[in-house]
Order: sequence, then structure tokens, then C-alpha cells
Amino acid sequence: MNGELYINGRLIDINQAVPFPFTYNISDIKDLSSRKGNKSKTITLPGTANNCALMANVYLTTSREKVPSAPESQFLDFDPTVKSTCQYYENGLLVFEGIAQLLQCKLNNGVWSFEISMISNQIDYIALMKKVKINELNFDEYNHACDITPQLETWTGFNRINGVITTIKSFANWLGIGYYYGLIDYGYTRVSANTFRVDQITPSVFVYGILQKLFKAVGLTWQSTFFESQRFKKLLLAYYGGTLPNISAVSAANSSVTSNEINNASGFIMKQTSTTSLVPDGSGYSYQIYSNPTTMVDNVDVTIVTDPTTQTITTSPFKFKAKTVGIFNIEYNGSHVINMVQTVATQSFSSQFKSFLVIKKNNVVISTNQLYEGETVFVSVYNQTKAFTFLSSINLLQNDELTFEVQYKYSLQNFPSNNNVINSVTSKVTSSTVVLNIRKQIQVFAPGDTIRLNQFLPEMTGDAFFKGIITMFNLYLRPKISDPTIIEIEPLNDFYADSNSALDWSYLVDRSKEIKVTPTTNLAAKNYNFQFETQDDLYNAKYLNDRKEQYGSFLFDTQNQYATSNTDLKVPFTQVPLVALAGTTLIMPRTFQIVFSEFASGTKSPMKGRPFIVQLGALRTGSWNHRNGSNVDTLRTTYPYIGHLDSIDTPTFDMNFGVPSLLYYTAALYTNNNLYSYHETFIKEIVSRYGKLVTLSVMLNSSIINQLNFKKLILIDGVVYRLQKISDFDPGKEDSTQIELIRILQGDSDATPEPEGFFRLTEAGDIREIEENTNLRITE
Repeated sequence: MNGELYINGRLIDINQAVPFPFTYNISDIKDLSSRKGNKSKTITLPGTANNCALMANVYLTTSREKVPSAPESQFLDFDPTVKSTCQYYENGLLVFEGIAQLLQCKLNNGVWSFEISMISNQIDYIALMKKVKINELNFDEYNHACDITPQLETWTGFNRINGVITTIKSFANWLGIGYYYGLIDYGYTRVSANTFRVDQITPSVFVYGILQKLFKAVGLTWQSTFFESQRFKKLLLAYYGGTLPNISAVSAANSSVTSNEINNASGFIMKQTSTTSLVPDGSGYSYQIYSNPTTMVDNVDVTIVTDPTTQTITTSPFKFKAKTVGIFNIEYNGSHVINMVQTVATQSFSSQFKSFLVIKKNNVVISTNQLYEGETVFVSVYNQTKAFTFLSSINLLQNDELTFEVQYKYSLQNFPSNNNVINSVTSKVTSSTVVLNIRKQIQVFAPGDTIRLNQFLPEMTGDAFFKGIITMFNLYLRPKISDPTIIEIEPLNDFYADSNSALDWSYLVDRSKEIKVTPTTNLAAKNYNFQFETQDDLYNAKYLNDRKEQYGSFLFDTQNQYATSNTDLKVPFTQVPLVALAGTTLIMPRTFQIVFSEFASGTKSPMKGRPFIVQLGALRTGSWNHRNGSNVDTLRTTYPYIGHLDSIDTPTFDMNFGVPSLLYYTAALYTNNNLYSYHETFIKEIVSRYGKLVTLSVMLNSSIINQLNFKKLILIDGVVYRLQKISDFDPGKEDSTQIELIRILQGDSDATPEPEGFFRLTEAGDIREIEENTNLRITE
């Protein structure tokens, strides 16, 4: 075995006798919503001087000196949330790349050891998304006035970006960024059914653009034909409804805090001395390299400038405790003075440094943001001012507490010298006119006011949002081999390469070990229930009461008499039915409740629902009044349609899982091409009598793992499979490794004939506003 482990770019001492088992996953046949990444089992590292130095530099929460007489306290304050980059090589070949997390530090007879686990970047990035809420993403470049003109501009493919009218289309193709104003009836009081005032038409935000900002927030990009398709780029996240934003400038100022950062009593934020002994290199010269960055950390302490409602604690560390609910902008602006001084002013040093602002909510790190970086060569003294401007949005509940830290990471490298001396460098960071402000965001939706997109986005965590998209379209993810920060993303139907390029692993099979063939029907559930989040608006509740099923859902019954369990595939979005407005030709999503008085008369009432995703359709014929802030109407003969169908009149794709058995508008055409089409292939493979899960052992090596690509199909003895899992591959062992494969079904007949792309509704019926919605029977 010739294994090498690097953490943060530094070679770690490992026990060659200790196994390094890695598991590689892509999905789980028993949990169709699961998308698993690669990981290791717990690995114990010896407490050598090299390893102790690394663990202290990377995982300790402070840079304070440890007490030499009390080694048992050395790692008492290690931070388990720190995750450092790691790579494991076997005979020079990369076997694993991801994140290393320190789980435990153990002291035995005065010797430390460290337990770590390693996980793929994919798993770690999705975990990072959990710390970001969708409405905390910064969309300030799209700020615009609540007025007719910006709404009209979106219908022809324009947005206000940094105040400039900018196209969000390339010829006929939408770019998937920015916002769009489509008609949705949220139950707000209107003078007539077909009159919508500018402050009753809310912006919907493109899903593609939301994901772009979310991926950037966690250091990711994607490579995806599907994400770049017009089907995906025309998806919009609609406003969830309810009371419109009403946080005035006065109210926001009353809930805000402004402050100035202060230095500690010694006149700086943080300070540390690094000592090095210059080592001869055999040629008369000497050198010393600090390859692992040194980290200094200090709590941000401030003097308060304004605090109208007493939300701060100024005793170190500074704390902000919210008394109201809302989105707060964190502003950290100003300059730091970077100072480095040698004790022996004859040596040339090269220094690289970076500074970060760490934000903690309720004592949990939610973001680490780089402020500035620099690189310099100096002989005696380096002194320079670094200016920075930082802005971030955070969603706070009442009594949520914020604290802040500044991190400063630097590395030093000596140039060759013929002086064999001990030297040291003192690094110091001083605050210079730095402000830390926590300002509640103004959010008012009225004619003439500034619209901020994030005020129409849900308080949904980024991982829930992204996993919802994954589940909807049955997406498969894989970090790119050449760059794990690029995630390859495609639906199952398009993720795998052609069977003609399948890798022949027949010669790798260890036929001395058990080969187990399990019918996938044995693992299948009795029912696969594709669902949306439940919402009790008028039409969703009516549909559930009338049809005894959720609008847009789909139940696949496997007809497996031996199965007893059900599998729910549920997305975190609701579905809003399309409904005709009585007396008009307008059809749109409608989400509100009916509130009845004591005299049994009902009135529409807006309700805060759940977020839902719609498709951007073409402008559709229909007369309506577009009312401005002065209550002046403009008659329009087309309206901006958005909804779960891509088109009302000639639909080709539906954002439902199943075909509704009841519609709330007159229709001649409906499509059965919907979200279930992205799941159908895998479901049929599971429930088919020909479906097989094959578990066997193969002779893998580091070279094969280095080039491992789950997109490639596997060929064994003339049969094509999808690789699902590699269990506990240990590059140090010359033994076979167990893998799981799913047989690809080829040439098997479907249980039912494939329907046409769309079909006709034989009964149109009379559509009434509420009471008499006709059941439309669908025939093929």
C-alpha cells in the first residue's frame, strides 16, 4: 500500500495498517428520492507532531497559545463544524476527493489520535445549502418601481437590471434570469373580476436564476443540458400569497442597529507571532516554507451608533437579538490595516493572506464570506490598508441572535538565504473606520415603491428548494471528475451514456464469491405516491373533496400482492389549479379561501400558502383592465399567462404528476406529458418481472476508481447494467469489492400502450365560478 492523504493541501501522517474504505453511491432503489454521494468510514489518524499541528491550525476555534503543562486541554475547543478539503491518493492516483470533518480527538497515555470522516463535495455542498434561505439571496440588481411600465417590459422579455432596461431573452429563448409579471388571483379585493391593479400583480422569479445564486453561494456551478433547456428556463417560482409586504422605512429603521467596529485595548483586532528556523538545503542556502495557512480569529466588537429598540449586547462579544421578524441586511464596510514585522530585518518573506467575515445565528455558523485577499514580498515591514464592502441578507425570527467573527488566514514563505538563523514574523490586523450595521429591509408593495424580489420569495432553505427540483424531474447528480465544484445534472432518462459505450467489467468479476440476483419487485413498494405539499385553498380543497385525491398528484399501483409498504415522493411545493374567472376569458392560477359570515355569505380572503412553480406561457387572448396607482385603467386584449400548463390552448407539458380528472375551465385539449414522465423509466424497471438488482464482487483498483464515472453503463456477460453502489472499496487491499447493479431493460413490452402526446376532452361542460364546476371525463 502506498497511500497519501492530504488535508488542506498538507500531507498527513497515516497508519499504513489502518484500512481506508470508501463507499461510492448515486441512488438508492429503496428510496427513489435519495441522491447519495461518496463517503468514507471513520478513519483514525495518529497524533504525530505533524498531525497535531495541522489539527490545531485547521480545527481549533482560536489562535491562542496552549498551556504546555496541560496537553489534555490542547484540543478541548476544536470546532466540529470546520470542514477542510481532502484528497486521498493510492500510488499517485486520486481515489477520493471531498471534505474532511474532525469527529473526535482522543488522548491516551499522553498521545493524541484523531477520528475523521470524509464525504463527497456533493453531500457537503447540499449541507451548505441548508444554511441559506431562498429569500436571503441577494437580488438587489433587479430592484425596480411598482408600476405598469416595468410589468409591461417583462411580457416582451425585459427587466430593470441595475436600473437599466435589459433583455432577458435571446431571440425567442428565455435566459431564465430575473422576474416576470404573470396574472394570478390571490383573492385581493378588486373593483371587477377582470381588473388588476399594479400592486395586485406580484413578480414571479425564474427558478434558473434562483439556482444560479444558490449555487454561487456555496461555491458551485453546474453542467446540465436540462437546466439550459427552455423547459427549465421558463419555470417561475410564484409568490405564495397572503398579506403583501408592508414594512415601511420608519418601521425598518426602528428595528435596525448601526455601529462602528472597535479595536481591542492594545489597538488591534488580532495579532500573532510566527517563529521559524531557517534550514540549510545542502547548497549553502537555507529556506523554510509555511505551506499550511495560519489562522487568527477574533470576535467583532463594536460601539453602538443607533439602537432604537435596544436589540444589542455590547459586552464582548457583540450580540444582536432580533425583536421583530423579517429580512435583515448585514453591512460590514470599511478598511483593515495589515501589518507584518520581522524580528531579523534581513530575510525576504513572501506572504499570502485572506480575510473573512463569519456570521453566526444562535451560535451556529451560517456563512463565511471572504472580504479581501493579498500577496506581498517584504524584508522588514509590510503595512497596507485593505478596503472592503460586504452585504448579505439574513432571515430572522424574534429572539434570533447574531454574533460575528473576523478570520485572517496567512501563509509565509522564506526566499533562499545563506543566513542560518531563527526568525519570526509578527502579523497584526487593525480596524480602520469599519461599520457593522444590521438594517431591517424595507418591504412595501404599493404603486411607486421599490420592489425587492426576495420579499416575494419563501422562507425555504436552499437544500429543500434544490431537493424539490431534484425530485420533480428525477435528476441525477455527479461532481465532474476534472473539477468537483462543477456538478453534472441531468434527468435519469438523459443522465446515462449510450449502452454502446458501456464499460465491460466481465473480466473483473470475482466468480469465487457470491453473486446475488434479487428481483426488483421484491424491493418495490405497493404504491408510489407522487405528491405536492397540501394546501387548503378553495379549489385544492374542493378538488380533494370531489375527487378524493390531491390535485396534480399521481398514484402508481404496482399490483404487487406481496408488497405492503408505500413510497411517497413529495416535493416541497404546492400545486395551484387553473381556474376560469366567471364572465371573462381569463384562465389563471387562483389561490385564496372563502370566509363565511354569520349570515352564510362568502367572501374571498387572501391566504398565505406554500410556494408553487409555474411555467411561463405566451401572451394569451383575453380582455382585462390594467390599473395604475392613480386608479386609471388601460384595457388590454391579451394577458400574461402563467400556470402549471405550458399553454392553455395547445398544451405540451404539465407541471402536474398526473392528469386531473376535474378541470375548472373549459378545455378542448390536455396533455399527459407531465412530471411523471421523468420517473416512468425507473419505476417500470423496478416493477417489471424482468427487473433485477445484482450484487456481486469485482476486482477494482485505484486506476478504475480514479476514472469512475457513474454515467457509464456497465456490461457484464452481455447484459447492460446501471452502477448503483460500490461498497467499502479499500485501495490498500488486493481483494474484490462488492457492488450493486440495476439491470437495464431492453426490448421489453410496456404493460400499457404509450399514449399520444395529447388527447381531446369529449365533454367541455359549463364552467361556473364556484358552485357548478363540471367534471370533465378524459378519454384517450
